[in-house]
Amino acid sequence: MLRVSKLTDYGSVLMSYMARHPEQIFSTACLARAVYLPPTTVSKLLKILHSNGLVLSTRGKNGGYRLAFPAQQITLAQIVNALEGKVAITECSVKEGLCHIEDHCEIRDNWRGINRVIYDSLSQVTLQDMLSQESTTEPLTMTE
Repeated sequence: MLRVSKLTDYGSVLMSYMARHPEQIFSTACLARAVYLPPTTVSKLLKILHSNGLVLSTRGKNGGYRLAFPAQQITLAQIVNALEGKVAITECSVKEGLCHIEDHCEIRDNWRGINRVIYDSLSQVTLQDMLSQESTTEPLTMTE
């Protein structure tokens, strides 16, 4: 079964919430309440997303997190890469030398082609595309 991890799913939920309110800077606690996740999970996600350049961090009394780019410039491929690592449907899709039959494998190129299609598909969907047009969720303030 092909499936992203819960952490990646939660990361996309977190970033989608932030994308709905691009002008706001969010504390970890505020985001945790807003998306109904434990603060420790949100903190872990924000650290990974920050280290991969998808969110910005501001220190200080009014500090917090916000998206590093507009939602239309962040793709699902970037989010998946940040939280899962490089998209790879098979190990040989990414790196040579991980399979002892790769020199004799007749279907390796097919798996690589499928991997490319999946990656290209994720690259064509932006965070903006993930936002529901019907959502009217109001952001929580830093003090809530």
